[in-house]
Amino acid sequence: MEFNPLSKMAVVPLLKKSLGAYSARNNAIAENIANVETKGYRPYKVDFEKELQRALYRRAPVGLKSDSRHMTIGGDVLDIQPKISTQNEIVNMEQEMAELAKNQIRFEFATRKLSGAYESIRSAIRGHSR
Repeated sequence: MEFNPLSKMAVVPLLKKSLGAYSARNNAIAENIANVETKGYRPYKVDFEKELQRALYRRAPVGLKSDSRHMTIGGDVLDIQPKISTQNEIVNMEQEMAELAKNQIRFEFATRKLSGAYESIRSAIRGHSR
């Protein structure tokens, strides 16, 4: 059986990891906007989706640990960290505001999916469905 990192078991930790990355991106965008007129300031950028996509779709086997004592198989998808880098450009306010709007949509989506996953878990524990 092939490992599916988007299985129900993996959804909650991946969504939590995504929310952390979106929060980091929101902080970076806020800092960029706050320093829009600071001479010599280099804006920050947070990359998470590319790193996640690379980990999810690589050919090597990937495991998911539900306990820290479990053996790692080919790297854990949940070990992915958002990549924070500085850019060699000036802050573009329109671009930052567009990125902020996209990030807000991603955060809201992940929040709703996480809420739905927790609701499914609650329903399973209670022994009934909606």
